[in-house]
Amino acid sequence: MANETRSHSGRSDSLPGILAQVNGSSVRIRPLASHHDYDACVALQHEVWGAEYDDAVPASLLQVVRHIGGLVLGAFSADRELLGFVFGLTGVKDEKIVHWSHALGVRESARNLGLGRLLKEYQRAELERRGIGSVYWTFDPLIAKNAHFNLNRLGARVVEYVPDMYGTTKSPLHHGLATDRFVVVCSTTPAPSGARRSTAASGPDALILSDTTPPPEVLFPGVARLPRAISIEVPTDFAQVLVASPTTAAAWHSAVRRHFQWALRNHYAVTGLHRDPVTSRSFYTLELQSAAK
Repeated sequence: MANETRSHSGRSDSLPGILAQVNGSSVRIRPLASHHDYDACVALQHEVWGAEYDDAVPASLLQVVRHIGGLVLGAFSADRELLGFVFGLTGVKDEKIVHWSHALGVRESARNLGLGRLLKEYQRAELERRGIGSVYWTFDPLIAKNAHFNLNRLGARVVEYVPDMYGTTKSPLHHGLATDRFVVVCSTTPAPSGARRSTAASGPDALILSDTTPPPEVLFPGVARLPRAISIEVPTDFAQVLVASPTTAAAWHSAVRRHFQWALRNHYAVTGLHRDPVTSRSFYTLELQSAAK
């Protein structure tokens, strides 16, 4: 990689792919590079987010970003079928060059094989090679599986909770709910090996917030002493909750928004996601920052 040439846009004109063995089959991770690739990526977005999803990244933009330092990477099967992709743009934030990873999607038949992590690690390695130190992206706080992947596996750090970030979409994945999102940041420098271990808050000073607890403002009015650690519960399978009871899903959505806005405003940092091995309940773990204790 060290001897590759770059265009003036900062992209590599000969960015190589990598070959990995996934579930006994060969998968190649490489940049999208043809009209066929771009069209396949648009089709995959509609497969993942729904046929009526009207916010898919078009083929023309997928092609343009590679000319201005962005990345569009795909995971391809041995017979060249596009199994997953990650798409992001490079820009300036707080006077630093950063990357914004906008979309990551994997075909349903290829999920739970680790393709998402392969794509993110390839992305991270290339950004580090280009001298870009940070990558930002968003995810839905209500999806516990994604939280585990982003926080525990990739080591991302929550920097903001944004209510209804993308507005109302036609994707069936969003079910008409406001698209609340975490904004997270991750260093492109490799983290120490091994998943982050996250344990639920415990002890007399702990607080667990769920869809049935009173608002934190009621529990801690005025300048009351705040607990050192808290846990915010989310459904372990929010999609199942949506199917069973849209009303219950909406209540969870409202409670999680309220709890996180309060927590971040009061200087709590999200440290990971914990799934109780006995009850299978899922909790974000948060700690009060030292300056606010």
